[in-house]
Parts: sequence; C-alpha cells; structure tokens
Amino acid sequence: MKKNTALILLTAACLLAFAGISSRHTTRLLQEGTITNLYDAFGLDTTLQKDFGFSCILRHAGKTILFDAGGNADMFKHNVERLGIDLLRIDAVVVSHGHFDHLNGLDYVLQVNPSVRVYMPYDIFWGAPVPFDATGPDSTAAADLPRHMRYFDGGPTRFMIPQSGRFWGANVEYVKSVKEIFPGMRLIATNSPYMGYFSGYPNKSFVEGQFEDAEHSQYKYTNLPEISLTLQTEKGQVLIVGCSHSGVERIIEETKKVTGDRIDLVCGGFHLIPFGHDKIGEIGRYLKNDLGVRRIAPAHCTGHLAFKVLSEQYGPEYLYAGLGETIRF
Repeated sequence: MKKNTALILLTAACLLAFAGISSRHTTRLLQEGTITNLYDAFGLDTTLQKDFGFSCILRHAGKTILFDAGGNADMFKHNVERLGIDLLRIDAVVVSHGHFDHLNGLDYVLQVNPSVRVYMPYDIFWGAPVPFDATGPDSTAAADLPRHMRYFDGGPTRFMIPQSGRFWGANVEYVKSVKEIFPGMRLIATNSPYMGYFSGYPNKSFVEGQFEDAEHSQYKYTNLPEISLTLQTEKGQVLIVGCSHSGVERIIEETKKVTGDRIDLVCGGFHLIPFGHDKIGEIGRYLKNDLGVRRIAPAHCTGHLAFKVLSEQYGPEYLYAGLGETIRF
C-alpha cells in the first residue's frame, strides 16, 4: 500500500512538473489581423523584459511576419518564449534598418529558424553588394605596373563587391525599392536625408559637434536606408514602421503614392523624441487631417511627449501599443 501511494505521489509530481514546463512554453496561435509588440521599453506586463528597441509580430492573409527583432537577443528570446511565439512558424522577417535596437535579436531568430527569408534594406553596412571605384585620380597609373600589382590582374577598376555581410549564410534579400513579398503585402523603401542619429532634427548642431570638422558632418552616415511594411485590408493600408528615420510622414506619403489607398492604421516607432510640443502637434495634424491616417498605435521611439500630444489629438483612435499588447486591425 505504501509503495502504491509513493508511486502515485511520484507520478503526480512528475505530471505537475511537466505541466509547469509546458505552460511556460505553450505555443500561441496568432489570430488573423493582429500585431503584437514583442520588444519595447514600456508596457503593462511585468513578466516581460523591457528594453529600448522594437519588434512586433503580425498575422495577415494567412502569413506570419516578424518585423524587427529588438536590440538584445537574450531579452528578445525571453519575451518570445513568455508570449508563446513559435519562430518556426514565421513566413518571413523584415528588418526595418541596420540600427542595433532593431537588429540584434535576429541572431536568435536565425538560431531557431536558419532558413527563414529575411528582408533588409539595401544597406552596404549589413551585407548589401557594394559598388566600388578603385580607379584613383590617374587612370593610366596601372599601365606602369606589372600585372601582379594590378587589381584583378589588370581587370576593371569599377566593380561590385559581393560581400557576405554579418548574417553569412542566411536567406537574406536586400530591398532597394518597393517590393511585394506576399499578395497584398508590400515593403516600402525610403531613405533618411540625414544620418539617422538625430541629425535630422532642430538641434542638428550638437551632432555636427561630434565630428572633427563640418565637412565630415555633411556626408558621413547620411541617406540611411529604411524599409516599412504595409498590408492591404478592406479598411485601407495597415502600415508598420520601425523607427521612421525617414520621417513618419514621408513614409506615409510614399505608402499612399505606391498603393493609391487610404491609411487605416500606422503602428510602430514614429521617432519624435527630439521634437517639441509645437512640432509634434504639427506632424500629428498633418497625419490626421492631410494624410487621412484614421488610427495610430505609436511605440518605441515615438517619445513621452508625442504619446501625450498624439493621444489627445486622436482620442479613441489612438491605440495603446506597449510591450505585450496586441493590436487588432
């Protein structure tokens, strides 16, 4: 009798332990027409790890797409596991731009799902082919050199460098212009006219001071490539932006131009931290009144002041999009 009781207790303990493990790793089936914030610095769920960066996962037209992957692979992994996201089920990954706070979690994604297609902007710093001219000011100089001292044994000095990039061996495609990745899902390519490190904002001079001279501040790190994702729905386009270095209004303008459609929702980082109340108000009015953006779900780098101003402007059409939240569209 005692042996049977002990066996029953041991079996029960094992079942409870297994149930505990299973509950921590329960796979979450994403609902159609949803966007869930996986990585951000604000949110209600205290079991998730907050960090300054961005990632979200969406389900639309039968496809699951991961958009960005945050800045810390360990934190990204924690949040993904806590929310029950199965990275083997994603159909594609979109990385909005090459900044660490949107990119680094991709290392974990590729560890879990190494063959998944990854779309990145055409950025030479992250592996895109590099056009290069090694001719120099005197194009005849090579004629005086023996063949073994000439580039490519005397071949062309204007060429394309097919670099491997950081994610060597991954299924990466670099996007330079508009691209439809699935029916009704397009990548919108834009470029920041500035370097993407706050140089496009009112106090531009403080960024110039980081360089030795003004000449370098005029051209180094400018024209940051960026891609956003827009989804065609019955209510209009649902636009997901990463950090909007190109200007959230410019990305929306380009989306309307490409799709010829109205904008139902914009979700993600609006990058308004450096702006004051008046400028944020101006941008908010332009989005709502001129560009006709019906709803917004700001996250990440939008900023505290912008959260306040935009929520007042949009009222019930302002959707809270903190870490762990799911937006329905």
